[in-house]
Amino acid sequence: MIYRAGKTAIWFAIAFGLAACPAERFRHEKYLCKSVSFDLESIIVNDTNIGGEVKIIGYGSEKTATIKAISDDHIEVEASRMNLELDRNDGSVKISRGTRFARLACERSIFTM
Repeated sequence: MIYRAGKTAIWFAIAFGLAACPAERFRHEKYLCKSVSFDLESIIVNDTNIGGEVKIIGYGSEKTATIKAISDDHIEVEASRMNLELDRNDGSVKISRGTRFARLACERSIFTM
């Protein structure tokens, strides 16, 4: 009887310990756009907090940008001369650079660990 209660307590402790671990330790969102006119090949988001850095990879250049606002549906990013709005549902990206505006249909991939 004591053996069964001890065994149950051990299994309960293991289950509680596993449930307390975060389900997602690392998240990597990548938006593959391939827009030569905006010098935008891909956008990589690793830190999904306000103020987090986003890597913008162009053709021959690489920039970092800052997340200004984030929700479950959108990420707003501000770079040096460019504002981006990433749609987390369909992968589209709205770009505004000066007087130029565009909406790109990008491929979105997510890797979590």
